[in-house]
Amino acid sequence: MKPQISKLKTILAVLLTGISALSSAQTAHRTFAFKKGDQFQRTSFLSSNTVLQRGDQKFNINSFSSTTKVYDVIDATGQGFNLAVTTKHIADTVDAMGKKLEYSSDKPANDSSVIAKALNNIAGKVASVSINKNGIVTDVTDPALQFTNDTLTAFTGLQQEQIVKGTTLGLLADFVITQSLKPGYTWADSTIVNGQKTKNTFWVDKLTDKTTTVIFESAITGGYTNSNTNGVYVIDNQTGVILERMMKSIISGYQLHNRVVYAASKRTAFTESCYKIH
Repeated sequence: MKPQISKLKTILAVLLTGISALSSAQTAHRTFAFKKGDQFQRTSFLSSNTVLQRGDQKFNINSFSSTTKVYDVIDATGQGFNLAVTTKHIADTVDAMGKKLEYSSDKPANDSSVIAKALNNIAGKVASVSINKNGIVTDVTDPALQFTNDTLTAFTGLQQEQIVKGTTLGLLADFVITQSLKPGYTWADSTIVNGQKTKNTFWVDKLTDKTTTVIFESAITGGYTNSNTNGVYVIDNQTGVILERMMKSIISGYQLHNRVVYAASKRTAFTESCYKIH
């Protein structure tokens, strides 16, 4: 696989997908009420198929990954909360260009490839995160960031959470549950950045005493790539934690590399579950 990496890593970077955030059309923001010692475990599974083509030349890359993270509330203040986010486990299988890579953080590394080394540097790392009462990240120190941003991780299909200042922590949904909220409630938002338009549409599918189920569609158009994603969130009404997240996405477009145009497409299926440990 190594001889091909130098040629393809830039092309694959354009196909890295982020997890859609739940945007709220409500003017009020949710106020979270965690306590010191609260702990949540979040496990995600992602399978993907990437195809790169230039004329008769075609590359297929298939991957399956799983990641488990634990979120520890180490302090609760009048301003917000301090959390330690630990990547407890990573497992990954990549089948590309006649080569197969299998990695598990539970086993001693037996692969000297750059990809395996990058995954080994992510596993076990602890990010320090501060959020305010509304779940917005106010400060973050993530020792694995340099590895998660490496374009080589595109080969793994690994879906790493991007913890960014000014955004809602991915564990949480800024969504206020009210007595007047009913199934069928719909809202949408759109943004344009560097010529690319993103449009998100959400609607409440089911509402019980314990959980709220929200369905969404997201489309990105313009630029060199387009994408369509649809999925479901299940939100815990009491805590605001996203208990389940399921989505499928299709990305397609073109990438210019060394004056050569490649057609690129990627299909992903993503599931995630979360529960409170204590």
